[in-house]
Amino acid sequence: MNILSLAQESNLSILEDLISQIPAIKYSYVSSIELGGVPSVFIDLSLDDKISWANGIFQNSRFAQFVIHQDMKLDKISGRGKSRKSTIKSFESITNQLAKWSSSLIN
Repeated sequence: MNILSLAQESNLSILEDLISQIPAIKYSYVSSIELGGVPSVFIDLSLDDKISWANGIFQNSRFAQFVIHQDMKLDKISGRGKSRKSTIKSFESITNQLAKWSSSLIN
């Protein structure tokens, strides 16, 4: 897997479906943005239902924003909890890291 294949719309949909299967995550949004001709994949997650966000604002929930860079490193760029930068090799490695983040806030 590389960033070019991951950033394809069909793979973004697969990733979103896999993330939605993580029980603690109530909201997710996956997108791709090209910076300097190189795509990066952004993942927004919340452990709270959208209707419970104060004033309907994503950042007023238990949230995190992750990015997968061209070097296939998953990095948390904002939000609650801790997450270490990690190398991504498959969809499973992405969902494992996101599940680890979500469980750190629940337990």
